[in-house]
Amino acid sequence: MSYCINPNCAAPAKNSNDTNFCITCGASLRLKDRYRAQKLLGQGGFGKTFKAVDEDRPGQPLCVIKQFAYSNSDPKTQQIALHLFYEEAKHLQSLGSHPQIPELLAYFDVDGQPYLVQQYIDGQDLEQELATEGVFDQQKIRELLESLLPVLDFLHNQPKPVIHRDIKPANIIRRRADGALILVDFGAAKLATQTMLAKTGTMIGSPEFAAPEQTRGKPTFASDIYSLGVTCIHLLTNVPPFDLFDIGEDRWVWRDYLVGNPVDDLLGEVLDGSIVNALTRRYRSASDVMIALGSRIKSNVVLLQPNYSPTPAITNTPQQKLTVHGTFSFETATLKKITRQSMAVKTVKKPGWLGVFNQEITELYNTMVDEWQVQKKLGQANRFIEDLGNGIMLEMVAIPKGRFLMGAPVTEKDSKESERPQHLVGIPSFYMGRYAVTQAQYKALMGKNPSRFQGENLPVETVSWKDAQAFCKRLTEKSQRKYGLPSEAQWEYACRAGTNTPFYFGETISTDVANYNGNYAYNEGAKGKYLEKTASIELFDMANDFGLYDMHGNTWEWCEDNWHSSYNGAPADGSAWVGINNGHVLRGGSWNRDPNNCRSAFREWDGTDRYNECIGFRVMCSSTKTV
Repeated sequence: MSYCINPNCAAPAKNSNDTNFCITCGASLRLKDRYRAQKLLGQGGFGKTFKAVDEDRPGQPLCVIKQFAYSNSDPKTQQIALHLFYEEAKHLQSLGSHPQIPELLAYFDVDGQPYLVQQYIDGQDLEQELATEGVFDQQKIRELLESLLPVLDFLHNQPKPVIHRDIKPANIIRRRADGALILVDFGAAKLATQTMLAKTGTMIGSPEFAAPEQTRGKPTFASDIYSLGVTCIHLLTNVPPFDLFDIGEDRWVWRDYLVGNPVDDLLGEVLDGSIVNALTRRYRSASDVMIALGSRIKSNVVLLQPNYSPTPAITNTPQQKLTVHGTFSFETATLKKITRQSMAVKTVKKPGWLGVFNQEITELYNTMVDEWQVQKKLGQANRFIEDLGNGIMLEMVAIPKGRFLMGAPVTEKDSKESERPQHLVGIPSFYMGRYAVTQAQYKALMGKNPSRFQGENLPVETVSWKDAQAFCKRLTEKSQRKYGLPSEAQWEYACRAGTNTPFYFGETISTDVANYNGNYAYNEGAKGKYLEKTASIELFDMANDFGLYDMHGNTWEWCEDNWHSSYNGAPADGSAWVGINNGHVLRGGSWNRDPNNCRSAFREWDGTDRYNECIGFRVMCSSTKTV
């Protein structure tokens, strides 16, 4: 049978294989004179999918035709949907050939109608398998993870990393020929460098499987991990995901639905770590999940690109807490000043009756406006992850060795003599916390939370320099790695990340990228919002070029050094400047300070035992080796 794909055809399924034109509407039944649709496989929000044959290839192999057919009449929504349709083709084309991703065969327009053609996967999706064969046991779930985690690792480590954003049972097909699991439907996929779709306010993906940050239009690699985890608990229980979460208790209750279907502790912990709402407590990458499963999982990744390899697994030893190594991708931001044309309104008086100026008229006119825009680019860094217990992780980012000019020049606006003289400092490589220490991390080791503004993903505050040192000591004992507070030179080097401007964003700062008192502006920047409290480490999703977040604002951060009123006599090797009992250095500014205090070079200090709701800290580690 030939199926007419004309969206307006009244009887598309009444054509035989030996005709080239639809007997109902007269439309051609062969796309590009080679692709013939046989039947409608399904239709969704962005179009229709047809099973087809390629009559131009030997043996006329089966293929799939996807036709853009979005029904929403809103032009803006249609434009977004069309963009998503073309993005699927671009994603599939850029991924090349992977044995568990359908191959893109072609994409084109016919009379303004977009199509893409891809490999046909003969099999049954996991939603259908669940309906016909019943719930999955833990062995099938492990096999699912073993099969798909390497695929996600492949996607997330592309030169232009891809977030799938719609992982669910219906988008995983078990191929009939060999039982392999194939990940399909990249229509919602998002290049990690793109931001346009995230700003539309439209949630892309299936809500019941989507991570909280994805529903807010800010998906990350961990969003795919979340969706895969929710897929697993749905397959284990055959219960809708929304029913597996107790809103009143704010927790997943999927174990309550495991009727005669046990899950061991290791797999249960891995699934819990995949679906936790808080990003800081969730596995950040597919390699993290593979490592957490330990020796029970073996990667079946085919090395399809010379620059791609999955992170090797590291097993537990009695002497050392599990440490995860690998890379991560992130977005950096720069504030650029642009001049654009804008429409403005003015009121003018026009002569009325007998020439009297008694009539006011509102007119529009063109004007030029200067504004600062956030420009983003993709970055990548190495890191290791320290397991603090109970699903609490601490990410440590590798800071490369280098030299930099420490302090502020006299030409820097609002700079102070305490930031001079500028001097060249050499910094050996080290590791630094991706974020300031959070309340969840502090409580995991210290058993208490002294913060005024409560929240697991908020930075811990109201901690003294001695409190921060006690945390570092406890972390050193637990991990057997030497942790401490960064020296002032290490802090500024890590903050600048190769820049020599007042902020790593550039010449000014904005409340779109940092948390400070937005009632004040700096260096021709604009005023902004003032939160009047600390912000979650997830709020500003832009790092510096080293992969560190919130180095400007949010909370002051303790350094190892004692306070000195200038840099006269300061060490040039990156070590801490200690030896006098004169309080300790604070860096970075805070939520209640003006932007000048958030500059990379700005220095402050307080007493060793002093604390308030503006002061937190970030840890450093010189090596991943145990002490």
